[in-house]
Amino acid sequence: MAQHRGMDVGTAVGLQATSLGVGIGAVMFTGHANAMERVRQDREAREQATYDAAVSAALGNAEQLGRIARQAVRDLATANAEIAKLRRALEQRQGFIDRMKRVA
Repeated sequence: MAQHRGMDVGTAVGLQATSLGVGIGAVMFTGHANAMERVRQDREAREQATYDAAVSAALGNAEQLGRIARQAVRDLATANAEIAKLRRALEQRQGFIDRMKRVA
């Protein structure tokens, strides 16, 4: 049997093949790990973008609701002023009617 530096050729070829396989496996493992990290980062970026869009929409809705609430308060104040004016007019009218009843 042929010897190559103290070992037979079959053993040397086997060790070289094993070494090559381990090297390829390490490269594949590193590549897979890097790809999985990229997938995780992409997923987190999508989740963050979705969250940011939801927050932006909520803030926009809050601003719109604030405008609606301010308008409602102004409308209520106007309605209350009109009601007070109509009550005063009604009291004056009722006073006039009561005075006319006493005269008649």
